[in-house]
Amino acid sequence: MAHLDEQVHLQLPIQQSRRALGLNNMSNEELVPLFIPALGVLLVNMEDEKGSPLDEDEVLALRDKASVMMVSKEHFESMAESRGYADLDPENCWYDWQMLRRKLGRKPDLDPGARFSFVSKDNEEFQATIVAAQDTLGEFRHLLVDASQQKFPLVKTLLSEPDYRAYIWLSVVSHDSVGFVGEIFELPSGFKEYLVGDQIEVPDSEVKDWMINDEGKLHGGYSLRYARSKMSDAERAAFDEHVGVESYVTIGS
Repeated sequence: MAHLDEQVHLQLPIQQSRRALGLNNMSNEELVPLFIPALGVLLVNMEDEKGSPLDEDEVLALRDKASVMMVSKEHFESMAESRGYADLDPENCWYDWQMLRRKLGRKPDLDPGARFSFVSKDNEEFQATIVAAQDTLGEFRHLLVDASQQKFPLVKTLLSEPDYRAYIWLSVVSHDSVGFVGEIFELPSGFKEYLVGDQIEVPDSEVKDWMINDEGKLHGGYSLRYARSKMSDAERAAFDEHVGVESYVTIGS
């Protein structure tokens, strides 16, 4: 099995995306891909020319052949400011394209699937989020006492198949003193055995994160906070909108 980086939310075979974008041979300097023209502009033009919605293969094919240059994050953010918008994330191209289509009022709506965030399994900051989640499971259980399904209690765990693995958020349907039962509500297409709707037993030792969204107030969500800390202001605003969070409850309060 090819190596797959573990990631913050859901997972793509990231090496496949990096090869397609020609990024594998870059140095360790923090550089990001800048598409010129912007991916969003290219896709709008392509869909207009086609006269009907692009399918996922068409979107990814355009991404893979588009002109891209590697720039510093500062340069990337400066370009986004001058354009007046943030371009699509190439590793979430299909999802971001569907979100843009909705903003533009394009019909019909297509299923965007899940949005992905990636991080190396050796990343110490990310590993610290797992420790924090484990250390605060008591707080999570306390919040679950009066948490309705409207507050969206979730746990994250690692699901594995022979050729694919990813950290997946599960909707908590029950819990006891030693673990949780969570239901899969979204999956990346790489999974072949697990299905949306499957219920998974997650012992405490396998919980990688937890969260409760209480009417826009996020409790827990340590990996989400980590991912958000690496974003620009514009990216954070889009991220908060995507996860439905208006404020982050101070940890330990």
